[in-house]
Amino acid sequence: MRRTAVAVLTAALAATTVVLAGCTGTTTAAPTPVRSTDLTSSDGGFAENAVIGVVLTEDAGTPSDSGDGRSLATRFREELTEAGFRPDIRVATGDQPARQRAAVRDLVRTGAKALLVRAADASALRTELRTAHDAGVVVVALDGALPSSGGGNDGLSSDYRVDGGDSDAALVSRAVDTVSSLQRGEEPAEQGEEPAGQ
Repeated sequence: MRRTAVAVLTAALAATTVVLAGCTGTTTAAPTPVRSTDLTSSDGGFAENAVIGVVLTEDAGTPSDSGDGRSLATRFREELTEAGFRPDIRVATGDQPARQRAAVRDLVRTGAKALLVRAADASALRTELRTAHDAGVVVVALDGALPSSGGGNDGLSSDYRVDGGDSDAALVSRAVDTVSSLQRGEEPAEQGEEPAGQ
């Protein structure tokens, strides 16, 4: 009698385990980029070889006037790689605002730790940039402020802004320096960029 009860209990537990295992399915952890409010942690802001998303407008694919034939997109790819990062460059063509929205969403979903954004239409990116902030991605505006989607009091959706003046080389250099500082968990040195709300 006791053996029968043990056998029934064992069978019931085994069946329950199988049923529960079938219900759980597999899930993957969502990307957890550094939060923009945690840039001073002693262990650095994010990994040295982090993915850095760069979202540019169509003209970034054409050679700049620097005389070396390199486009803005090429400069970002080369200089971020040289700094030890893994750049993911997205150049919008055609319907730029829609393609830029899709690019920002994809870069956040795939775990970029920082986004460098030159917006075709800054106001069209409000929702996507708010989503990036909510995911903890640091947003750096290139050559112009990015408007807020609300919820904040700074009026901007970027944590930092980098201006290059008339030079693609200066813009890229300042942006890479900013990302390097953020990676180390430091506030970027002043090099023409303005922290949000300044």
